Amino acid sequence: MKLARHLAPALFALASSTALAGVDQVSEVTVTADITAISNEEAALFWSSIAQDLENAILAQIVDRIEDEGARISVRLEEVALANAFERNFDLEQSVLVGQVNVTDENNNANFNSYELSVSLSGVTAVDEDGEPLLFESVEAERAYQTLITAFADGVVTRLD
Repeated sequence: MKLARHLAPALFALASSTALAGVDQVSEVTVTADITAISNEEAALFWSSIAQDLENAILAQIVDRIEDEGARISVRLEEVALANAFERNFDLEQSVLVGQVNVTDENNNANFNSYELSVSLSGVTAVDEDGEPLLFESVEAERAYQTLITAFADGVVTRLD
């Protein structure tokens, strides 16, 4: 069983205007999450590398846009959504990754955007090795983690264009 790389359009929920930033160059990407705010010790341990993993996923998609002079992307992940997803064993309907995304550019004020991005497992298409759709209620934690990271990075990069 594998999750398809193609993510359904319903995957992203943006709580802001739909205007895109039009960013050609990026000088910095930072992702933060206050993992210490998660009271469930097991959940905090599970999510311990999420900031670095998400930062790397975004950078991997924009490697050809990285320049010294460019926009800065900052993401602040919501700890409550992280804890809830873990505690619900990545139930497809309730597993979300939520964060505030800010794009700023000191050299071009048009490259400004600020929005909340929410990514859910419920919009992911799951298929088996033959490409046949699979129906299931939950996903193993590691697969859910990677899928949420990839989908969130895709959402951020999509909004740059």
